[in-house]
Amino acid sequence: MKSVEERLRQLPEMAENMGLNADEALKRKILRTAREEKTQPVFTFRRLAPILCAFVVLVGAVAIGVPALQKESVQQVPVQLTRTIAAGNSDAAPGAMLALDVPMGSIVIKSSSNPSYRSIWAKASGGNFPLICVEGRYYRLLTNPTALPESLLGSALGQVSIFTSEPALVSGGIVSNKVQQGENVYAVQGMQGAVVAAKVDGSLRAFQRVSFGDNALVGGEGLSNTLQANRVVALELTGVGTINNAETARYLMGVLMDNATFLRSGSSETNTSLLIQMDNGLTLQMAVNGERIMACGTWACPEFFEAFQEALQ
Repeated sequence: MKSVEERLRQLPEMAENMGLNADEALKRKILRTAREEKTQPVFTFRRLAPILCAFVVLVGAVAIGVPALQKESVQQVPVQLTRTIAAGNSDAAPGAMLALDVPMGSIVIKSSSNPSYRSIWAKASGGNFPLICVEGRYYRLLTNPTALPESLLGSALGQVSIFTSEPALVSGGIVSNKVQQGENVYAVQGMQGAVVAAKVDGSLRAFQRVSFGDNALVGGEGLSNTLQANRVVALELTGVGTINNAETARYLMGVLMDNATFLRSGSSETNTSLLIQMDNGLTLQMAVNGERIMACGTWACPEFFEAFQEALQ
């Protein structure tokens, strides 16, 4: 009889022989198949068996961690473990996550079959991330670009009336914990409220619309009010791939806009992100956790992630 270690060494070979790749796409396929089976009068186990076997291979190989699986003779697949923290909670953020933040001004979406995690939201300080609140709508400082061209400025929205380290305690007017009182805040051309701009330490900086203190949408707003899909030219999804064809990127954003379901006002940060490059050179970010996508609130949209995978094939 074969030992447990010998069986584990054969797990990757078993998955390969079945012609299956035990990855995130397979997980979604399992869940989708399970949902379909619920609507059938008879449970067809034969249909699910090969998929479940491959999923067991993935879980067994990662979770058990038997030394035999670490040998060079076995091809190892890097696995990213997602840790979720409350937005703005800098104390809860692990050092490794912060170290992965990209240096300021260096965001470029280029072809990659397995892009690593990159964050372009400025880190929190004192419990709150650097922000601007414009009449109940919150915007978070982006690390890129470090100097926004004045040619992108739209109309003036007003001046920062209150500078405070506790913006959640203030309502009305324009409030910031980063932009000094009296500084002008501007709309950004073509972004329809998804981005605003203001000077920080003498440089014009961009701020992206996000959720803060369980405040996200205002009135009858939807996802399209916080993210301009028609200006997208490229997408980058951590650990999955990049889309550099503008037509495909806009199609995928259309899938997101048409199918995303609003779950709650709060958001969270993970070590997985969707970077969204616009035709004006700006890049925005949404945090990703499973089939949920987060920036200005949390949204569920499995259709987007399925379409993204299909577009890469």
